[in-house]
Amino acid sequence: MLKKLKSLMKASAPDDRAETVTEGDGIHATLGELLAQRRFVPLLSFDSLGFSKTEGAGLHRSPFRGRGMEFDEVRIYHPGDDIRLIDWRVTARTGKTHTKLYREERDRPVLFLGDFRPHMRFGTRVAFKSVIAARLLAALAWASRENGDKIGAIIMSASRYAKIAPHRQMRRLMEVFTAVVDAANDESAEKGKKLHEALAELRRVSKNGGRVYIISDFHDFDEESKKHLTYISRHCDVVCIQVFDPLEETPPPPGAYRISDGKKTATIHTDDPVWRAEYEKVFLEPKRQLENFCRSRCIIRIPVRTDQNVVETVRKGVLTAERRR
Repeated sequence: MLKKLKSLMKASAPDDRAETVTEGDGIHATLGELLAQRRFVPLLSFDSLGFSKTEGAGLHRSPFRGRGMEFDEVRIYHPGDDIRLIDWRVTARTGKTHTKLYREERDRPVLFLGDFRPHMRFGTRVAFKSVIAARLLAALAWASRENGDKIGAIIMSASRYAKIAPHRQMRRLMEVFTAVVDAANDESAEKGKKLHEALAELRRVSKNGGRVYIISDFHDFDEESKKHLTYISRHCDVVCIQVFDPLEETPPPPGAYRISDGKKTATIHTDDPVWRAEYEKVFLEPKRQLENFCRSRCIIRIPVRTDQNVVETVRKGVLTAERRR
């Protein structure tokens, strides 16, 4: 097994002679394509903001803010902020409570919540949402490891639920990738855990000053989910990556379409304006609610469509959000 991993890593290593790297079939995730996501590390290091590139754990200035050694700025106090960081001089001068922010060093845990439940096994462009999510998780995990961070994950699918504690070892990263491949290829008909159950577990294991990536379509993001994610966002930098297919956002052109779930067949007519409006509402309303929630909690939310350049979309989303802070 170790020899196989080494050969796959060698094959997927960056090669200036190769213009493209072949992805999988878009339906199933493979360990080889997850290892190949290492080539995106330069795009996802976020060093373009001008922060130090010094090698070594704990010395890298991160674009994410929180508790650290280097003072960054003073801002209005938010509920949940550490009261020990209140700037009493600014508070007395302005009459409003202010708190200090510091730049985080790069040595800290990075946790991933990867959602590969049946709702994610859908796609009409490029690849299934589950495969896009697997590739994104791998690319971000590689970038985090190159920054010297500890990598941990909660990976969920219809019949699988894996928890990998944060660690820097390559072996632990391979455990994450193996769990992702198993989950992304899980064709079980079971419903699996709900999103709020995974967020509750993430809330228990997340540490102060950590970073959390949640990769999902957020189709069952409910009030319970909001409660757990609010708590996590108070002490961690949170990035929510919402993966969706173009057909979920916009109905197909007007016409008659035969659809099937593999057992039953039906015909839908998409030329009815009322039907089209209701179709779009099913996707747009939950999307708007998630967007408003993340904005109110200072959570970075990045919508990723399956037919986009997903790595570049995530890169721009993080950098744009950080510049707005």
